[in-house]
Amino acid sequence: MSDRITMSPKGLQVPNNPTIPFIEGDGTGPDIWRSSVKVFDAAVEKAYGGKKKITWKEVLAGEKAFNKTNNWLPDETLAAFREYIVGIKGPLTTPIGGGIRSLNVALRQMLDLYVCLRPVMYFKGVPSPVKKPEDVNMVIFRENTEDIYAGIEYAGGTADAQKCLEFLEKNFPKEFAKIRFGTKEKVAAWDKELQNIGMPKRDADHNKVFCGIGFKPISYHGTERLVHSAISYALKNNRRSVTLVHKGNIMKFTEGAFVSGAMKSPPNSSATRSSPSANPGSSATRNPTKISPQKTTPAPSIPATK
Repeated sequence: MSDRITMSPKGLQVPNNPTIPFIEGDGTGPDIWRSSVKVFDAAVEKAYGGKKKITWKEVLAGEKAFNKTNNWLPDETLAAFREYIVGIKGPLTTPIGGGIRSLNVALRQMLDLYVCLRPVMYFKGVPSPVKKPEDVNMVIFRENTEDIYAGIEYAGGTADAQKCLEFLEKNFPKEFAKIRFGTKEKVAAWDKELQNIGMPKRDADHNKVFCGIGFKPISYHGTERLVHSAISYALKNNRRSVTLVHKGNIMKFTEGAFVSGAMKSPPNSSATRSSPSANPGSSATRNPTKISPQKTTPAPSIPATK
């Protein structure tokens, strides 16, 4: 009999026969899944000597979902992931440059999957261009719902993109001037340069403004929970340090806010770190910024990256 994985103050509570929903995926997804599920089941069998076994529950998303339900991401799929907490998915179709928005971004946003956690380590015998690949051993905590992963963008030439351009032009003219081809006049000037070097005159559609607009919101609290997760993981798993990877030297109020937010510590928190002067147990260098937990052991670092 299968059962659900639950969450308690102590973390995930996994029964002996958990039910885990899976999305087979599009393209190579079915082939990958057929092989992967054999590996997963064999690993559980070997690790627990037959005492534990996963019950797999298929849910739909992507092209397969659309063909069966006329919906790229059915509500039942989201409900299953919320109910069973742990799930797995294959690659999902998202047309580039048009059509539906990214299903991956939609899943992250709807389920608030704010950490993309990726262990990176070397396996003996695998070819590598790195001189000492055996020294590579890190865990990446990447922001998954803020920054460009917020998924707020508008296609060039659309009414929504034009509204954004007009808002910038009216309220932030100095910043708007930095958009190279945000007006018809700038587009026409470029078209004239092309004609001067021999390109035929193009039709009127080419003189329209086609400028895609996107937003990269980075909040203090979003930064706090990402970095809190990374440092908590570092303390629990005896990692040596946490390194912040960012472009704060160029994007000072977004990437820079990520760094400054990461270096602040909320009240009564033992997991996140304040500045070195406020906390003798931490150390920092800039770009990338390195935060060392008080509990140190000779283990590799964890990049918390935007």
